[in-house]
Amino acid sequence: MPVNTNAHDLHRMLNQIAPHVSDDDTLPVITAVRIEAEGGNLFALATDRYTMAVARVGTVETENWQAYIPVESLPAVLAWLHVAGTSVTQVTADRDDNGNIALSLATASSNMRVTVDSSDYAHYPNWRKTIGDQLEADMEPVPMTSYTTEFLARWKDAGTVLHAWQAGPRKALVLADDDGLFLGLQMPVRFETCSREPLITQWLTAFKPTVTVDGVMHRLDEAWLDNDGDEWTFTGSRNPSGEPLMALVGLEDDTYTFAQAAAEYGLKPAA
Repeated sequence: MPVNTNAHDLHRMLNQIAPHVSDDDTLPVITAVRIEAEGGNLFALATDRYTMAVARVGTVETENWQAYIPVESLPAVLAWLHVAGTSVTQVTADRDDNGNIALSLATASSNMRVTVDSSDYAHYPNWRKTIGDQLEADMEPVPMTSYTTEFLARWKDAGTVLHAWQAGPRKALVLADDDGLFLGLQMPVRFETCSREPLITQWLTAFKPTVTVDGVMHRLDEAWLDNDGDEWTFTGSRNPSGEPLMALVGLEDDTYTFAQAAAEYGLKPAA
């Protein structure tokens, strides 16, 4: 029995998950989009083991079946759905005596059929358990995590805004839309050779303001002493020309450019 949806919804779903289809032909089971009808939902999902994405649309039918769109057939299916626009689309799966699974798409004016050998997809990953384990995981502190940027780019078509969380340092990054129609997972990468504290220190050090005196660079945020041994401090501000403004500790409203203070009072680093 067909499941009725519209071409626009199915096109949206396939666009959202297409970047996550594997191109590893040694694992043909994940080199295709899996289409499932179950429990009043039509699902489309894809994974390459590093990321996983699932999109859905609700249906009035309660059919249960599975079918596939191989990666090489995906552009043609997307093009057909684009032309179909918002047309009501019947989505059906059937299996022949030779072990082939066919996915049929039909509108009032056109139809498309994609057939695959079911033996290639006999052991599709248990995506419900994979996602369920991440959603139900107890929340732990995540001091630092690392992600492959190439994979992050895959989420750009998933939605304008995605909500994200990670249950623990070794758990997947979970991404979800507002409507509960898209969910994605991205596994972190190991980062034993790097930790958060050195990165923070490097950046905070790079942010520190500096000044060069006689060819030597000094940190402005450190203590400075004048010829009388009185302490001066950098105010955190600069004049319109970009020169740092210094002040005698306790008289912070009376500022001098660094060059003026050095010339008149003989500023030198305390250390």
